[in-house]
Amino acid sequence: MLIQFAVTNFLSFRDEMVLSLDTNKDDSHSEILLSYKNERILPSVAIYGANAAGKSNLHKALTAAIIMIRNSNNLQVDQPLMVTPFLLDEKSRFEKTKFDFIYTNNGIKYQYGFVLDAQHVWEEYLYEYKSTKPSMIFERSDINKYKFTARSKPQLSKIVDKNTSNKLFLATATSWNSDLTRNAYMWFSNMIDTYDSSNLEDLMFREFDRHQKDKDNSLNEFMLHLLKNADINISNFNYENIKQETDQFPFVLPPELQGLVNQMPVGKGVLEQHRIITAHQVIENGEKREYGLNYFDESNGTKRLFTYGPVLKNALENGRTIIIDEMDNALHPAMTKSLIEMFQNPNINRHNAQLIFNTHEISLLDLNLFRRDQIYFVEKNNQTGVSDLYSLDEFSPRKSENIQKGYLQGRYGAMPVVNLADIKLLKVLR
Repeated sequence: MLIQFAVTNFLSFRDEMVLSLDTNKDDSHSEILLSYKNERILPSVAIYGANAAGKSNLHKALTAAIIMIRNSNNLQVDQPLMVTPFLLDEKSRFEKTKFDFIYTNNGIKYQYGFVLDAQHVWEEYLYEYKSTKPSMIFERSDINKYKFTARSKPQLSKIVDKNTSNKLFLATATSWNSDLTRNAYMWFSNMIDTYDSSNLEDLMFREFDRHQKDKDNSLNEFMLHLLKNADINISNFNYENIKQETDQFPFVLPPELQGLVNQMPVGKGVLEQHRIITAHQVIENGEKREYGLNYFDESNGTKRLFTYGPVLKNALENGRTIIIDEMDNALHPAMTKSLIEMFQNPNINRHNAQLIFNTHEISLLDLNLFRRDQIYFVEKNNQTGVSDLYSLDEFSPRKSENIQKGYLQGRYGAMPVVNLADIKLLKVLR
């Protein structure tokens, strides 16, 4: 489980920004909370803010940190690190970026973080919580200065020479079979991920292929449950992965048409086509009839629900933390709410899965759905370009307060100031 994420000097977050999934002392909706020993952890967090306020930059910060950890061992010596600091002042653009995570994996609580610029990892640390206070596993400073404990030194000191200035020691040590770092590293490898519209569809097809190859029907069953309960008149569906010799095709489709049929070359002379046919039941001449539709002919909302299926199933079955950018895009608010409630239902979320998402959907701003500490806002100072992240809990609203109304009135900030009706603007129109 993710307990806390902090980032400093990355994109629009110049100053330290902290996203906490640790709870306050409020007992509201206590039945939905996850637990680690004596700690109560949030199963979901919703993040609001105006366009260009920085919501997606939080998603990018988490994505960048996770990718850097996973791909660290693949870096060549002196290969630049893909990190972008705050660029809108003369000081920050030359300063380092920091990422910090507090999380649990397999019953052990860790704190892991690193400080870097485009050339080097300057600082890095890994702590394990054996009590309420963290115990050091390793610390790294000044690029290549390391500190270990009496317990960790015999194993980890031998690996120092295997690391380079642009690689994370956590990844290097794990690749050299360190049992002191493996569990901490594997959480980043297997238990947390970020998603947006650009990678969801490809992931969906890969997961359907994998389940089909393994003769595992569980994904189809899960999807069918989602579709039937979404009230979109889909009674069934069929998935096929069709591979054909390319000499059966008289031409290659232009790029702008390829997405319509989802045909992709997978090898010399072979073309792959993913095909989903949905079944729709209608009443025709007083009789029930069933007709099929191609996935690509379905609405954007239906396609979005399909693409969420594998992600949601994987998270709920394996207790993963998922971060979704613009989760409500193309979905009806009632459907979005139902997906959130899956993570907040202890009978469904039996493995401590977590959902973090950003949204514009104000109908979800409801204290009957969320606790106050589950709602975050991102606001950008237009004079400095700096984004700030803060919780609704900081405003201590009453449990009976209309959060939607308060947000629209600007009570909590993070609202755009829009005035497109100014008559002076009309002079630019012909």
